Amino acid sequence: MNKFAKLLVEGHSYMIKKFQVSRQVRKFNAVPNKQSIFFTSWTAVEELSADLATNLPHYFFNFVDFEDLDHKGRKGDGLVDVIGQLTTIHPVVRSSDLNGSSVRRSVEIRDLSDQVLPVTLWGEHATSFEDEFLIETIGNDEPVVIIFAGMQVKAFFGATTCASGSATKWYINIDTPEVNAFRASLEGRGSEVVLLPGDGGAAAGAIDDATSNRKSISELLSLDPHDNNDVRFTCDAKIKEIDVTNGWWYKGCSKCKRGLKPTFEGFECTNCDEMKPVVIPSYKLNVVIEDNTGRAKIFLFGGVAEQVVRRTAADLVEESSSNQILLPASLRSLVGRRYVFQVVISEQTFRTGQLCFQARRVFMAPTGAGEQSRCASGDVRGPPAGSSAAGSSGKETEDGPTLTEVVLDPEGGPTTPPDGKNSSTKGKEVPPGANEESGSALGKRSRSARKELFTSKKEKASAD
Repeated sequence: MNKFAKLLVEGHSYMIKKFQVSRQVRKFNAVPNKQSIFFTSWTAVEELSADLATNLPHYFFNFVDFEDLDHKGRKGDGLVDVIGQLTTIHPVVRSSDLNGSSVRRSVEIRDLSDQVLPVTLWGEHATSFEDEFLIETIGNDEPVVIIFAGMQVKAFFGATTCASGSATKWYINIDTPEVNAFRASLEGRGSEVVLLPGDGGAAAGAIDDATSNRKSISELLSLDPHDNNDVRFTCDAKIKEIDVTNGWWYKGCSKCKRGLKPTFEGFECTNCDEMKPVVIPSYKLNVVIEDNTGRAKIFLFGGVAEQVVRRTAADLVEESSSNQILLPASLRSLVGRRYVFQVVISEQTFRTGQLCFQARRVFMAPTGAGEQSRCASGDVRGPPAGSSAAGSSGKETEDGPTLTEVVLDPEGGPTTPPDGKNSSTKGKEVPPGANEESGSALGKRSRSARKELFTSKKEKASAD
């Protein structure tokens, strides 16, 4: 494992030589094949060139019909892949018992016969799902066709459901024959996805996340990166400056959001194997933060930065300049602002030998009562960059100082740093206004309503 783990990258193609083949007997087998390749110390792995890999499929699924899931679950012979139209997203539920605390979220998908399948997402799959859904679908009015791969089949109070596990991934509106055929069959059936509001539990959990494992900057800088890799810490600090030495945005792939490789004819995406990818600007903010104990460097990529700025990188590039080292006014206005940063040690630490951090979530710093608004769903939000807290306040808080979550963590995300490295989390970030509709009590929030909110905020920011 130590020898080959970094040599094998998902989405790439390889020639594998000198291996053993044995029968696969694990219960949670991800593919139906009964045989499995086992690597040895003599196994050789060679990456195929792009022209040799073109005939290999980028995706491979073993779909199980909803009506066959019960039989599949009773046999218990592996994980399943399911495809359906996403119809409902339930809020995150946090609970505790004798075995510890847990986080889960339920979503619902339906097949072409209108049979509905509940899907339960656990842990970081639960917290990242809504973020990724919004990033992938904002501005689109087409049905959301989703594939859940590597799911466990469970029986819950007599009903069959699918639950996520460590092997689970999901794919939203990808370009495959199965998805295209499914979408074509949905013609005239509607595209609404209902996002049900929470009861405040998620916001309470967000406040816990914003206060847990708190460190000062001097304490962060004294950490051993090998002992604390992938551990999340929070730090209350101000943005001292934004370093634009290497630019504030990068050219990303519209599909996977990873950095593109320049070629003689333009750009190519080595992750998607796209020879002519659609180029979109994505944030890569190198931010210096400061508290009364020192200064540290943190990176804010993609949607994490987008939630702090409340503008997309594409908007700022189009509005101001495509110059990657010329900092727009919306970014300059962040200097001096105070936030609570949830960070992990950046992979760049191990490449450069200099300790630096990457932001996973960003929260508004604690403030006095009346300075923040609490929206009807129980989530707490602060003002966008460049606006006053008082201007966005629809209701004073009743419990004194509050912590306002600005960013919901990507957990896998489509937004990855320009070096193409995957972060330890999956998922994707929430676009501006994703969980806010101040002053109105909502029984449910449709995707179209969120799109209108997103558009109105975008137009207002442009006018400013």
